Amino acid sequence: MSSQRNTKHRVYIGESGSDLRATLQSGLEYIQWDKYITKNSRVFVKPNFTFRYYKEGVTTRPELLKCLLELLKSRANTVILGESDGGNHSFTAEQAFEGHNMYQICRETGVELLNLSSFPAETVEAGILGKKVSVRLPKMLLHETDCFISVPVLKVHAMTRVSLSLKNLWGCLPDTMRGLHHQNLKYKLALIAQSVKPRIVIIDGIYALDKHGPMYGEAVNTNLVVVADNPVAADATGARIMGFSPQQVGHIAVAEQAGLGSANLADIQTNRDWEPLQRHFRIEKSIIDNVSTLLFYSDFLARLVMDSPLTPTIYRIAGMLRSSKERELAAQLHQRKSFGPY
Repeated sequence: MSSQRNTKHRVYIGESGSDLRATLQSGLEYIQWDKYITKNSRVFVKPNFTFRYYKEGVTTRPELLKCLLELLKSRANTVILGESDGGNHSFTAEQAFEGHNMYQICRETGVELLNLSSFPAETVEAGILGKKVSVRLPKMLLHETDCFISVPVLKVHAMTRVSLSLKNLWGCLPDTMRGLHHQNLKYKLALIAQSVKPRIVIIDGIYALDKHGPMYGEAVNTNLVVVADNPVAADATGARIMGFSPQQVGHIAVAEQAGLGSANLADIQTNRDWEPLQRHFRIEKSIIDNVSTLLFYSDFLARLVMDSPLTPTIYRIAGMLRSSKERELAAQLHQRKSFGPY
């Protein structure tokens, strides 16, 4: 239900419709974006470019980004859009920028475009709920950004159940082999959120992804845009719209317990009821998914599979077990040896 209490977070649920810019403007005003962005702010926008070109329900829609960048430039002098190279050397950030028409869009809007994998990084280490974890992050995000904006897609994920604003932060790691570091992922995502401090979240739900993710599945025209002032509240709302309990999504639960936001409905003020919009998405795992799950619990095993003398043999075996969708994906990425796209 829509909440009008004395709440912690604001979440705007809008329909993209024919005027996407107006929807974004309404959402930003609803969350009081003027508290986070001024003329002198240095704003960083992190889309989800999980693929080298735009795919409905998989990557952030270029039209949405263009409208958002125009709005941001109307308020802040410095706006930067950035992404890291694709995982496991699958593609470069530059290829993803080209495939999403970002060179032209950023030129037209006066926005800087950066490959995070080309920037100096530093190790951040902390205890998250008693679990000591560390990640390497671009120094620019840690020391030269006033307002970090996460712009994910509304989609399921074969390993983490959902991929929304918190999971989108994993792409901040500049190392293309970040798949070697999935152990304790839910704690690492909380550490990244604690470090880069997302102030604004915009979930691209124009098309959502059902049945499989993050790189292929069934695109569903949900026609939604969610704007929020907190990543935990945003992801809790997105998860509920897809039919999942936020408490059953490990990285959302950990981020909430770590004090990074609330998933409690009593703490979230919305502009409308989310319940009539709820879908019943599900996750359909393949054989490769089930095997890849093991790599999320052991960095040693991930290195053995993805970066060892045994890797070529393991990839050949994995190739024989791929589903037709996985074979199609591998061909599109020109990543024919890839064990798994996660």
